[in-house]
Order: sequence, then structure tokens, then C-alpha cells
Amino acid sequence: MSAQVAVAQEDEVERIEVTGSRIKRTDMESASPVVVVGAADIEKGGFNSVQDVLDNLSQNSGGSMTQQEVHGFTPSASSVNLRGVGAGRVLTLINGKRVPKYPFAAGGTDNFVDTANMPLGAIERIEILTTGASAIYGSDAMGGVINIILKEEVDETTVKVRTSDTDEGGYSRSNFSLLTGASNDTSNLTFFIEYDDREALKSSDRPDWGTDMVEGNPYAGYSSYGATLYKDVPGADTLIETLSAEECAERGYTMRDDGICGFDRSTARDFMPEQQRLSTMINFSRELNEDHKLYGRMDYTHSNVYREIEPLAMKDFTFTVDGDDVVVSSIKFPEMSEVMKGAAATGSTAFNGDFAGAEDGEYYYTRRLTEMGPRRAEYTTNNFAFLSGVEGYLTDDIEYDASWSFSRQKVDTKSEGSPTVQGMFNYITSDGGKSMLETISAEDAAAMAYQGSKTGESTLSVMSFGINGDAYELPAGPIAYAAGVEYSREWFESYDDAFTSAGGVMGTGGSSAEGSRKQYAGYVEVAFPILDELTLTTAGRYDYYDDASDVGGRFTPQVAVEYRPMPELLVRALYAETFRAPDMQRLFGDPTSAYSTVIDTPRCEAAGNPDAPECQKIDSLPITIGSNPDLKEETGTNWNIGFVWDYEGWTVSMDYWNVEINDLVNDPSAQYILDHADAFADKIERDENGELVSVNTQAINMSSQETAGIDFSFTYVYDWGSYGDLRFSLDGTYLTKWDTQLNADSEVLDLIDGEDSAPQIRANFTTGWTYGDFGTNVLVKYIDGYNGQNQDYFKENGLDSDYDTEVDSHIEVNLMASYNWETWRFTGGINNVFDAEPEIDQTQSSWPHYNRGYYNVIGREFYLSAEYTF
Repeated sequence: MSAQVAVAQEDEVERIEVTGSRIKRTDMESASPVVVVGAADIEKGGFNSVQDVLDNLSQNSGGSMTQQEVHGFTPSASSVNLRGVGAGRVLTLINGKRVPKYPFAAGGTDNFVDTANMPLGAIERIEILTTGASAIYGSDAMGGVINIILKEEVDETTVKVRTSDTDEGGYSRSNFSLLTGASNDTSNLTFFIEYDDREALKSSDRPDWGTDMVEGNPYAGYSSYGATLYKDVPGADTLIETLSAEECAERGYTMRDDGICGFDRSTARDFMPEQQRLSTMINFSRELNEDHKLYGRMDYTHSNVYREIEPLAMKDFTFTVDGDDVVVSSIKFPEMSEVMKGAAATGSTAFNGDFAGAEDGEYYYTRRLTEMGPRRAEYTTNNFAFLSGVEGYLTDDIEYDASWSFSRQKVDTKSEGSPTVQGMFNYITSDGGKSMLETISAEDAAAMAYQGSKTGESTLSVMSFGINGDAYELPAGPIAYAAGVEYSREWFESYDDAFTSAGGVMGTGGSSAEGSRKQYAGYVEVAFPILDELTLTTAGRYDYYDDASDVGGRFTPQVAVEYRPMPELLVRALYAETFRAPDMQRLFGDPTSAYSTVIDTPRCEAAGNPDAPECQKIDSLPITIGSNPDLKEETGTNWNIGFVWDYEGWTVSMDYWNVEINDLVNDPSAQYILDHADAFADKIERDENGELVSVNTQAINMSSQETAGIDFSFTYVYDWGSYGDLRFSLDGTYLTKWDTQLNADSEVLDLIDGEDSAPQIRANFTTGWTYGDFGTNVLVKYIDGYNGQNQDYFKENGLDSDYDTEVDSHIEVNLMASYNWETWRFTGGINNVFDAEPEIDQTQSSWPHYNRGYYNVIGREFYLSAEYTF
């Protein structure tokens, strides 16, 4: 069990298993670079959650997926993206054991482990392996491993209360936790419970960022979907009628500068959703005799997340004028059609006269359904995990660990705020035709409203047996080894209610998927002491998948070298091959319908004028994401070389690393497909007039990626005598390469010097002072500037003279202080002391016009906690 201490019987030397190796050793440092964030570090940093800790990692080059993604498929979940390889390519463990994937895939396709519902107070430390380790852990460990180590063997009681609030309002938080335990000579029982209550952060709480009119961004603008009637004309639709400024304001809409009654979508939008979470954990262990110990753990977490976004935008019906008749038809369901007699006649009262005297042709309304209220969703998550095992000694030289774990994550979603297609059609065609420029009564809105539901469940069962020990004695010492076998079964299901899946609800897409697979694995790791100062470690693992994919069996090797020319210096190097089995959602999922805001790049470029109608944003373009049972595994390589030096209070480490992934499963966004239309012509659907109908973003093995850089860390501890201790540390990552290639025939894109790049430097500087019972700490977080999302387009069209195509660098400062008084501990602090705001990307076309993987709008935050131990 990772990080569990074992005492070798013959020499009483403490040996531990560190993330990145199965071999227990006496030294935390090995050939695999590991970042350790302890409970004390978490407190000093002022972090509120596990995700806050992971967001702060300098190795998090690609930015995290956070709960700010309120419009996405997973607004109740979050994940981390080490080395920019993607959330699903970072393996997340708890006490060295796998946990189930979140049942709803990010973007409808990418499975990942949710970190939003992990209790912070139960964590002893987090070990982050910053290199690939498929030879040790199997699939997913392409960009690294996050191993969350929970507290255990506690024999006292600690009660903690923490509260926080923000300077500008919103996002207040309360947390209560209890950790207790009891033990005797042979047994230990640890119990933990935590309740966390978090207020939503509304767009109205941050008016400068919540508005659709974010200053300094050319794409910022109010939605055109207020209440307007258009005639469908190829290339340039004609405005027929819109509300007056007075009517527009009275109805809760916003008049745009172009005279169209639009809508400020941010008036009913969350930046961060409301959340309540209850987590419990029980750890137990019992010595059966001097050689064998029984252990186990049971966890349960229940959480509710409430999300609101703006009312639905409607453009779902076509009104075809043919003489004195208007044919009303559904865009989504062409068979849904009705002829309204006399609707176009002069003086007609049908549709409130909107088509009186109208020319023949097709018309449509754009309409924000404010009468339906904001679109609301509640996500109820229940996580359950059970682990039981036996560990000990088979002989004096051979340790063993046999365990079985079972874990399940279930998410139930209820949503409201959208009408049914049939209900809206019935309303429009009732009473001789209802105008969509008029107000919908509360009774009619209620009659067409629909409450949808979606359920997802992900389950993982793992049985494992491993041994660990020393074998033959060489002149430089014994050969150390670890070996074992694993069997796992993973299954999931995810489905919308039948009515939503059939497309019966406006503005929503539904899909269902279910599947399972079995995995068999065997591994071995051997450390050869070549010389007293030189150790060579080799590892290999074979995984076999019994599922619908083309993976079958896969062997991954690893080799590492540790050289210690002096006790204070470790020189290390490692080479590893990695792989990742296809996501089950991508193997077994049904097609998923969604909507995206895009710019039709091919038509815009053909127009040759960025102000042309063809260059305007298209709201709510239908997109489709489909499963692909023919996917094969992604493959890759990792290597690193570096050193660790400890000397008289200094600890210095530096590692150069390289991560390469081939056969990358890619589902590029609709905007990316349009920007590279030549390569994706078969994924773009247009009508006979050349206008966009939909974009298909189905995933395929097609791409490659290579990232490289330098991780560095400098720590110095100064004994100030009677004045206490001072600690200074600087750690960070400097990217030297980030190249992506769409396919073997396409150009290599440089994501450091090119557009939509990543910060080349991420770093954290920490300084702390401890004086008796008093302590204080300052954390300075730095994120380098980078190139905007659409930098090339701005430069090609001369917009770079008016707008900044580079995103500024970012600095935040956290301050914390603590005081111990008898059995009490008091802690307080300020996060983001100087209220640093997100860095705007003036080229980013969609709200909120900043990268939510790097920044948030929480602003300055104050917190206090009191802890009592007895």
C-alpha cells in the first residue's frame, strides 16, 4: 500500500513505498521525480480544496478543468492536466489504489477522475509523480500520477471549523471536520467526517467580468437572441422586426448598438456553482500476529451542486410564407408542420400581424425564453469505496500485500428551464398563431416546461497481489524487487431520460451509453546495485484488455538510473514507455448532441473583410460527438534526467523532462475544425446556400504531441536561533517545447511561440517564519504570459494594431498566519491579497474571455479556522 510504513524485521530499518515505484526503500528520493504536498503545506497555502492544491502545481501546464465550466457536460466536477496531456492522461490514486472515473465524460467524450468531491481534511499528503509510469501502474499514467494519501492510525480527536468569504461578495464557505481514533497494542480505528457548504459565485457578484460586455475584447457583445424576426436570405438575413428600446427594456432584454433587441446572458449565470458536501472515512487495521496485519478502509461522500445559466435561446422553427398562408415547421423535426391559413393577408391578426403583407420566403424568430427562467440543474453525487487487505511477511525476506477494492460513483442530474419541442410548437400554432415577439404567459410557459433527468454510474473492482523484498546479494548490496498481479473490472452506464434522448427538449442533447471491460495485468520491478553509488532499476508491465477496443495486450517497459557520488547528491535518469486504453465513453457511447458558438472561418476568409456578416459569431451551432469502437490505444514515451542536492539547509533539484504521445485520440472543437477546414471537410455540413448546418467532432486516433521542459526547486531552511526558523522555497516549470500535430501530413504547431499557447513559466515562491507557537507564510504564484487563442487571425487581418494578441503574466499572493495555544490552533489568512483579476485574452471569442483553467474571478478572500485537539 503506497506510503505505508513497513519495518524490516532483520535490521529494523524503516522502508517505505513512494509513488513511482513498488519497491520499498529508505530514501524518499528516487529516479522518478515526486512532488510532495503535505497537510502543513496545504494549510500554509490557504487552499480550500484538493482542486485548489492541484491547480497550483507548476507542472499543471495545460490548465485544469474546474467547476467554472458551468456550460459544459461536467460543471460539478474538476480535474488536473499535468504536462498539458489532458485530464484523462493523468492517473489519480487514493492510497495507491485506482478510483472510478467520473460517469459523465468531459466534452461528452473524455473520461477522468473527479477531484471536486475529495475531502481536504482527510489528506495526510499528496504525492505527485511528474513522469509517466505505465510500467508501474498501467494505463492513464502518461503525464504523471497523483497519489492522495489519507490519514490513518490516529489516536486523538481533532475538531476543526473553517469559514471564508470574499471581499466583493459571493462564494462564502463554511467547513466543519472531525478526526478521531482509538488504538491498542494490536488494533487501530480512525474515523473522519467533513461537511463543506459553499455559496455560488454569480455573474452579478463580479459585474466587470460577469457581463457579456467584457471591456477590451472585440468579441464581447450582447447576444442577438432577445426578440427579433428575420427573413432567411442567403448570405445576409434581413431584419424584419425587433422590439423597441422601451419594450426591450421592459421585457428584461438589452438593446444592442445595432438596433437589435438582444440579451445580456450574464444576468442569470453562475461563475462557480453552489455546493454542499458530506464526506466520511473509516480506516482500520489489526495485527493478526507478528507477521500479518489486516487493514481496510471505507469512504462515502454525498454532494449536491446547483448550477444556473442564462435562459434558453430559440431559433428552432421556420415560418414559410406562401401567399396568404404561413407554414410553421420544426427545424429539428421536419415532420412537425402546420399550415396557418390567412396569416399573410393584409391586416391579418395571426402571429399578431408579424407576417401581414410579407413577401414569400422563409422567416424565423430569434427569441430568449426569459419566461422559462434560467436553466437550472442539480447534480447529486454519491461516492462509495471499500478496501480490504492483508499484508505482512511470507518469509523474513519477502513482504506481501493482497487486497480487494470496490468503488462506485453515481451522479444523478435534474434539469429544468427548457420547453419541449412539441409544447413550443403547440403554443406557436395555437389561437391562429402566436407571435414570438409577444410575452409568453406564466401559464403557457409552465405548460410547455420539462424537467429532465440524467443518471451516470461508474464502478471499479480491483484485486491485487504483490510481493516485495531482497533477492541475491551483490558486492554492492542485495537486489531489491517487487512483483505482482492485478485483475480489475470496470463498468459504467450513462443515460438521459428517454424523452430528452429522443430530442424532445429544446436546446438539449441527450445520449445513453453503457459498457464494461476486464483488465489483467502482471508487473515486475528490479533494482540492481551495480556499484555502491550506482543503482539500475528496470520495470515492466503487461496489461490485457477484454473489451471492444483494439488494445488487446500491451507491454510497457521502464529503466532508471540512480547515481550517488556523495551522500548529499543524487543524479538520476529515467526512460519509460506509456500507453492509455481508449475511454469507455468513446467506445460505448451513443452520439451526443450539443451546441457551440463559432465563427465560420472559411466564409469569413472568403469575404476578405472581418466586418462582413460572414465574420459574425454564430450562436448555438449544433455539433455532434460520436463514439468510435475502432479506437486503439494511445502510446508514448517519457524520459527525464536531473539531480537532487542536499547540503547544510539547502535542497536543490532540477530535472529536464520530455513527454511524447502518438496516436492521440482527438476530438477537436467545432471552431478548430472550421479553422482547419481543409483537413476536416468531411466533418462540416452546409446547406445548399453554403451556410453552416452542423459540425461533427467525432474522436479518432489522429494526432501527436510532444512537450518538454525543466522542473526546478530551491529550498533553504535557516535556523535563526532564538528568533525561530526561516524557510524559503522556489519551485517551478520552464517549458522548452510544446508541439502538436493534427496528423502525419499536417504542419507541426508550436504552442509556445504560436497562437493559443501555454504559459512558458509557472512558479511558486514561498517564505515562512516559525517562532515558538506562532507561524506565518507567504505564497507568491506566478503564471507567465502567453499568446492569445486566435492570435494568428488577428495578425492576418491587421487587428493586432488595435488589440493585444498576447495575454499578460499573472501574480497572486496568499498570506497566512497561525498560533498554537495549549490544545487550540488558530489560523487565518488572505488569499489573493492584492485582488489580482484574471488576465483577459482579447482574441478569445467566447465568454468570459479568459482561460478558466488558469484563473478565476473569486478575488480577495479572507478565512479563519479554529482547531481543538484532545
